[in-house]
Amino acid sequence: MKNKFSKGISLVEALVSTAIVAIGFLAVFQLVNYSVNSIGVSAERTKINYLSSMIAEDMIGSRDETANTNPASKQCLINDYGIPTALDGTPCPETIKKFAEYVRTNPSAFEFNTCSGKGGPIFSKENMTSLYKNAVGEGAPENKANRWQVILGEDRYLKCRGDPTGETDGDSKKIRIYKLCSDTDCLDGSWDMIYDEIYMGRVEINANGGNKRRTLYFQADYIFNE
Repeated sequence: MKNKFSKGISLVEALVSTAIVAIGFLAVFQLVNYSVNSIGVSAERTKINYLSSMIAEDMIGSRDETANTNPASKQCLINDYGIPTALDGTPCPETIKKFAEYVRTNPSAFEFNTCSGKGGPIFSKENMTSLYKNAVGEGAPENKANRWQVILGEDRYLKCRGDPTGETDGDSKKIRIYKLCSDTDCLDGSWDMIYDEIYMGRVEINANGGNKRRTLYFQADYIFNE
């Protein structure tokens, strides 16, 4: 008899309850979407930090390696002053350069301002790009420079928001080496009292449409004044 007079929930109350639950789920979905985007941005920042440190370590670890020569020939070695020198003590040919000088004189090879269009998963071995040249007659500088070009030049390692056929809308990666000394071939504004040659490296990576920037300065090489 008690249930006979119970009217239950009205249609208006049911609609209000449904609206409240829907608003709650909408807030949860927005929070999940924000969390996913935040994790993606954080992952890109971490990769940028690792890549910047990797480039600096590559440069410092091979500072006494020579480019444009077959390392097996031992045509040129690095003397106590840090200068490439032939086995008989004479200067090396101008084409044979130290790693830092090799990067400094080839700035266009280490600047990436467009998307490569090679992003996404790799499903076949044929679509993979080798990180190293592994060519006969080329040593550590060429191999490491090729690794930089693949990692920074392709979108498989760092996301690129730009159009593969146009500008990247702020996404860019640059590696620069600056030479500080008293000669005319050095960086403008170098102090006249610097008699030695100091090579300073700069890695700049702009990601997320240019909103996330990482710049790392480091001493790449040092040549003492004889």
